[in-house]
Parts: sequence; structure tokens; C-alpha cells
Amino acid sequence: MNSLNDAFKKDREIVDVLLECAEFEECLMLATPTDKSVLPAINSKVVRLEYEERGHGTFVARHESGWAGFRDFLPSSMFTDLYGYEENSQEFKEIRSAFRDLLAFEAFSRWHKNESIFVTHDQNLLKKSIWIQRRFDVKILSILQALEYLDIYLKKQELYYANPHLRRVDGKAFHFWFLLKTFVPEFDKAWSITVFGEKIIQNAKKIEDVLMGLAGKFENALRSSDRIAMEYTKRPVNSTEWEMLYNFNYFCLLVTGIFDLLAWLTVHRYSLQIPTKPDRPHEVSIQITKPKSFGAKFVKTISKDNPLLASFIVDSQDFIRLFYPMRHAVQHREPARGEQFVDQSEGWTVSLAHIKKDALAAIQKIDQSGYPFTRWGLLNLSGLEYLLEPHRFTRKALRELMAFANTYIEFLNFPSLIASHQDLIDKIAEARPKEPEPPFLAKTYWKRESYLPVLFRDR
Repeated sequence: MNSLNDAFKKDREIVDVLLECAEFEECLMLATPTDKSVLPAINSKVVRLEYEERGHGTFVARHESGWAGFRDFLPSSMFTDLYGYEENSQEFKEIRSAFRDLLAFEAFSRWHKNESIFVTHDQNLLKKSIWIQRRFDVKILSILQALEYLDIYLKKQELYYANPHLRRVDGKAFHFWFLLKTFVPEFDKAWSITVFGEKIIQNAKKIEDVLMGLAGKFENALRSSDRIAMEYTKRPVNSTEWEMLYNFNYFCLLVTGIFDLLAWLTVHRYSLQIPTKPDRPHEVSIQITKPKSFGAKFVKTISKDNPLLASFIVDSQDFIRLFYPMRHAVQHREPARGEQFVDQSEGWTVSLAHIKKDALAAIQKIDQSGYPFTRWGLLNLSGLEYLLEPHRFTRKALRELMAFANTYIEFLNFPSLIASHQDLIDKIAEARPKEPEPPFLAKTYWKRESYLPVLFRDR
């Protein structure tokens, strides 16, 4: 907790949310000794530790209802070699203190094996987390990563909190519905306008059906990504790999289905006359494969009613095309198969998806570098580029997809459909304050780019 003050300064919201989690009956939160100026901000449910030195490198970490003993025999050379700090420097003292916190946590976590996480804002610990986790029996997470881990841990038990004091019974449906409305607010706006304006909006019932379809696919995609995260936090074995691949392949089908529904939403919004045949619904598509493809013709038709939307679709083609090679592989060829990758030098193991050449090329068009994984989850090691980490991929894909869908629906300008009906505008405004709040944990980490680290090391 020595880094807590710095964390408050960098992002107060995520620290506040983490401390609120102490209210959960499923969570015991221990705070290592910290700056007294920070103590008033710490939730009263957080259990605070104090250290008692017993001599010869032995310590006792105490709190009001328990204690654990530990030894600090770590040589000074470990810190000087690992971090390059001079032994008498302030940096050396701080990192030594951080490792003492880690040893105390390791001692307490033996009572809750596999269910404890060490949460820190200390960049020295986070940057060397792979090295540390190979040598100490801990899982090290940043504050933001801890929020996601805790959310996934609760979901494994079918627990869904709207806030620290409100746990929903059978809350899964509410959770994903309100998460969608939070991150695609234009969907929420279009939904309200269509429902309240059903009697005056042309094709209102068709629009309503498409919006319900969009909601269903987004909710299932969010759920699939969570299911992948649940398996990702387990020790990699054949069963976890199978579950991840099942949800990964399903996820790719859902994303392209969302693109199709956005296209049909446009058809009904503008009452477009599309000469489709019952057995060829793919003629309504926002994917442009060639200059004279169905998608190109459809976008040209859109441009007559909404040139800004048409330009947005054209400019977003690299993102849209990214998913279709994986969708086609699942639907028509061989779906992605799994591989367990072991990094011998750093000692970690993870389950990955082996993708095809066309899928790799599509991702690389918009991907950004990173190590050991790129921003979109490709393993960034020479000769192993075809391996994709599904947790990172689906999290990144959903963040981009929700932003894309929100902009797309905004271009459809649903408010213009009721602009001259003040009575409907007033009804919609009156209805909004009564809606429940979105899930506070998921809302916090979804709006920031973060991924769970690889948690399992070979020792």
C-alpha cells in the first residue's frame, strides 16, 4: 500500500472502486502498512496490517484477528542486480520495502491458496512480475487488472453486483444489458426512441427487432469474452483450451453478425429498396471485398441518404474485414485450433489459438506492437506469429466494436425521427432516471485498455 498515494493521483476512480470491493462478503482485503495521510480514504472494511520485527530477519504481520510470520532473508545483491539501484539509495529502500510487503502477503495467502492476488501500483514490482512470480508464490496484478480479475472471480460464482451493496439475483441478463447501454449509448438512445415512437416511426417494428438482435449478439459476445477470461485465469490444461476455443470461434461469428445487423438497421432506418433474394441476404453487407462487390453496392446506396455514414464505413474497412477470415474458417472450413505455448526462458504457460494466414494478415493491418503479445493478442515472437491469445483479442475487439457501433448508430440520427414530437422527447427524458445503474466493476475496467497478465509460471 506504499504506492497507494501515487495511485490516487494517477487514477482516483479505479482506486476508489477497488477499495469499495472490501464491502463484498466474498472478499477479504488486506492493506499493507501505508502513509497515514492516505488512511482516511481507505474503506473501514479494509483490514490493515502492521509488521513486528522479531530479529534475525523474522517478522510477524498482524491484523485485528490474525497474524502470519515470515522471513526476509533476501540478499541486497538481488535488488542491486535486478533493478540496478545503489544499496543506500532511496529507490533501494523503497523496493526492499515493497518486497517485504510481498513476503507478508505470501505468508497470509497460504490460507487462501489460488484465490489470493497481490494488488499494487508499484511499477518496480509490476515490471518484473514475471521474474517475481516464478520465484514467489504470488499472483501480482495492477489495480486495474485486479478489478477485472475480481469481476471474473465473482461471475464464476454467478454473482453480479451493480454496486458494492446491490447484488442482483439472476443478474446475468441485467449485467450485460446495462453494460451494452453504458458503452453503446447511441444504441440506448435509438432503442428508447423506437419503443416510444413506435406509432410514428416508419418500419418501427423492424427496427425494434434488429435492435433486439444487436443487443443479443453484443450480450453474447460480452459473455463469450468473459468465459474466455474465466478459462484464462485457470491453469492451462486441455479442458481450459477447449473452452477458450469454443467461445473464441463463437465470438467471431457474433461480431460479423453484428456488422450484418447494423447494415439491416440502415435498410429499415431509410426504407432502402434492396433487390435481395430470400436465399441471398448477404447482399446487405458493410464489408467491401471488391469495387463491385455486394458490400460496395450497398454502401453506394447508403451514400445517397447518408454520405457521412457511407464514408465512415469505407474508412473502417480494415477493422470490419479483420473478423471475416476467422468467421469463414469457423463457418466453412476448419475453425481455429488450440496450442499450449510454454516460454522456457521466463517460465510461463498459456493456451493460444492457431489462426490461418488470411486471418493473420487481416489482424496485422491494424495491429500495434507489444511484447510478448501485440495489442490484438498476437504472440510477438519470430516464427510464431500465427498464435493468437483469445483473452486479449476479444477484449480489444469488443472495445473497438462497441465504439464502432456507437458511432455507426449515431450517424443514423435517430433523434431526428421524433424531433417534432416534444411529447415523446419528454416521455423519454422522464423514463431515464428510473433505470438501474450499470455494473460498477465491469464499467470501470472496460472503459480503460487493460488485460489480465499470464498468471501461471513454471517453477
